[in-house]
Amino acid sequence: MINNEQEKQLYYLVCDISKICKEYFYERKYLPRDAWSMDSVVKEIYMTSKNLKKKYDDYKKENKLK
Repeated sequence: MINNEQEKQLYYLVCDISKICKEYFYERKYLPRDAWSMDSVVKEIYMTSKNLKKKYDDYKKENKLK
């Protein structure tokens, strides 16, 4: 089982993804096309979700050993 501190760290990563999405849609709606990039948003989400998956897998593995 994942402990509270580990769960909190995973929560923050999920919040980061949400923040990226929120900023993207705000920029898309209110800023000119050259102020935002779909490529950069996808890359940011990918990197954050990759980090989220890695941490989650590490925590699961770590907690199985205990």
